[in-house]
Amino acid sequence: MNPHASNASLQKRMRRITNFGLQGFRALGDAGSMTSQQTSANQRLLYFDQIKALMIALVIFVHVLLAGSFSWSGVHIPSGGSADPLFEVAVGWCIFFCQTFFMYMLFLLSGYFVPRSLHKKGIAHYLKDRLFRIGIPFLVGVLLINNASLLLGRLSPASPLAELPWNDMPFNRVGVLWFLVVLFVFDLLYCAWVALRGDRFFVDTSVPTPQLRSWLISAVVLAILEVLMATRSDLWAALRRSQFDGLGFQGMHIFTYAFLFFLGCKASFHRWLERLNTHLVVRWFRFSCALALGVLAILLVLTFNGTLSSDFGKLSLFEAFLFPFIGWGVIAYLLLWFQRNENRCGQWLATAGVDSFGAYIIHPLVLVVVLEAIGFIGLNHWLIALAASALGITISFGISHQLRRIQPVARII
Repeated sequence: MNPHASNASLQKRMRRITNFGLQGFRALGDAGSMTSQQTSANQRLLYFDQIKALMIALVIFVHVLLAGSFSWSGVHIPSGGSADPLFEVAVGWCIFFCQTFFMYMLFLLSGYFVPRSLHKKGIAHYLKDRLFRIGIPFLVGVLLINNASLLLGRLSPASPLAELPWNDMPFNRVGVLWFLVVLFVFDLLYCAWVALRGDRFFVDTSVPTPQLRSWLISAVVLAILEVLMATRSDLWAALRRSQFDGLGFQGMHIFTYAFLFFLGCKASFHRWLERLNTHLVVRWFRFSCALALGVLAILLVLTFNGTLSSDFGKLSLFEAFLFPFIGWGVIAYLLLWFQRNENRCGQWLATAGVDSFGAYIIHPLVLVVVLEAIGFIGLNHWLIALAASALGITISFGISHQLRRIQPVARII
């Protein structure tokens, strides 16, 4: 026997065994990596859906409050000649505080999932899918839900639409569906950007999350833009009288909405929303709470001194300036809290988040029915607001959940 041939054969067998073992370890490593990625994706979807459910619930709550102070689809709850000043302050502050973050959060989360979806589907398929999932709810909402809400609201006592001639009825108004219009425009802009630069989506977590200096600069710039846009009162008043009435109430925030949508797109490349700086988030959230409580104190002083009506213009500009400063802290803290407590909130809240899009579309009609049912039976304003909010949220999400049991409807909402 040739010893050299024997050694060569033995070395060859050892290489095969080694290669086989390395391949096994690689396979185990890949499997572990895949499991980790799947778990991360499931967790991400879970708490993001939970946040969406909370944001839409707050939207419905704010719209109930508007029915008491102003009107909602023709429904106005009369004050009986002696409104509680504390109630008016509470309503005004709640509306202000919620508006500093809930729509901002929805645009941020919407942008976060755009790049990976666009990369998966391609521009043409993505836009076709978005047009289908946004266009059909938009048409149904404008032509059926919004118009039906106005017709029912017109029948309510003290309705500002009751004496309005039929030809002057504000039919086919966008209303709350302004969100879909703006969202689709942002989708088009991002698709145009990808078409120009090419689809290069990949996750790179080596890029650090933005720190305090970046957030301060963005807040200051956007706060100035918020104030400048708020001074364009003629433009917003004209939009409120047009078919795009919803933009008349929300258009002044358009730059902040655009910033957060495209920030969400950028964040998806680096998983910034999953890698928040806990110390920075908590500090800014405390700052946001201090600012919000400061606004509440100012409202109380002006209300009980009787000077709120004369100082309302200045106060509204001051509030517009504070929007980004308060919003950044609340948005970041909500993301951080739900990441850490998604199991405590449970699957039911995540399921509500999946149903939230449908709840948003149908809630105007639900609120009109609820407000007409309980808003004119002599209850205290505090009880009306709480009861109408609870019923409006529960019924809107419940109807949406039942509609999603129908497969063709589930593909849309």
